[in-house]
Amino acid sequence: MQTNGEEQKPSVDRAKRIRFLRRLILASIAGAIIIPICICLVLAIRYDRIKTRLDQAKEELSWYEQQYGESALARGKGDDKPLEKEDTAGAEEAATADEQPEEDVASIPEETLEDQTDAEEALSENQDEKTEEVLENADGNMTVGDDVRRVYITFDDGPSSKTGEILDVLDEYDVKATFFVTGKPDTRYTDVYKRIVDSGHTLGMHSYSHKYSELYESLEGFQEDLHKLQTFLYETTGVWSTRYRFPGGSSNTVSKVDMSELINYLALENITYYDWNVASGDDRNGITKDLIVTNVMTGVPKFQNSIILLHDASDKQATVDALPEIIEQVQALDNTVIVPITDDTLPVQHISNLQ
Repeated sequence: MQTNGEEQKPSVDRAKRIRFLRRLILASIAGAIIIPICICLVLAIRYDRIKTRLDQAKEELSWYEQQYGESALARGKGDDKPLEKEDTAGAEEAATADEQPEEDVASIPEETLEDQTDAEEALSENQDEKTEEVLENADGNMTVGDDVRRVYITFDDGPSSKTGEILDVLDEYDVKATFFVTGKPDTRYTDVYKRIVDSGHTLGMHSYSHKYSELYESLEGFQEDLHKLQTFLYETTGVWSTRYRFPGGSSNTVSKVDMSELINYLALENITYYDWNVASGDDRNGITKDLIVTNVMTGVPKFQNSIILLHDASDKQATVDALPEIIEQVQALDNTVIVPITDDTLPVQHISNLQ
């Protein structure tokens, strides 16, 4: 005979199985409810972020329209000619080099100097090798429909106490160049920016701060720096610049942001970026005038379109001294002209050639 305990055992096991099944069903129902809710929350958050960025973009567009009108926005198509201003008729004559005080390095924030030094040291370790690779792959033979060799003399980092001297040399030879400038609100440079434009040179952008730790920290930091410089140059010269050169070049190894993101953003803003295929080497300490000339004249004959990299800075006297010889030797080449960067210039871009 079965005892009462033996009779109750199957009932207990059946009850446990029923409870387990109930819990499993409840867990499945809860999961079916909670998981879609979580997905909806994530999508809602992402939507909100996208909407916020869109609103910010609309506000920025509205601000530009209010400040400068539709004519300023039209500069996004690449026209770098000065916009008309009511007071242009009374513009003052630009300051000469003798009138410009020397740059006071001590006045530059120590943090800026330290960040720049660290960035340059990081670049210097492999910059020579990287530049050689870039120049070997860069397509300088860009067909423009004729056999004329076009040479573009470009200056980075200005304005400086040497800009006046550079402009004097260019005026003497009736040569137009391209200046990729930084943002220097000091009033001693106001007339220098204006003189660059009034003399018929192309005004390009080289970042407002030239501070790698901020410029290349994030896409947002790059955007802020870009628009600060673009607005500053317009307010100072009337030019809505749409040309850009990355500090360190588009192939730099310092940026924490993928350079393709920054390049895509420039494209959205209708801004063209330019690297170089002829490096003068004048950024190296102690380089001589003769070596700068040799570096340039070794590179120029290799390309149908040569973009020369020079620097405009207070410690670049060798660059100023080399400029007349560079111009004379380039002009002595057959079927060669020196011209500023314009809409017709096919840009040399290191990134596209490295990929």
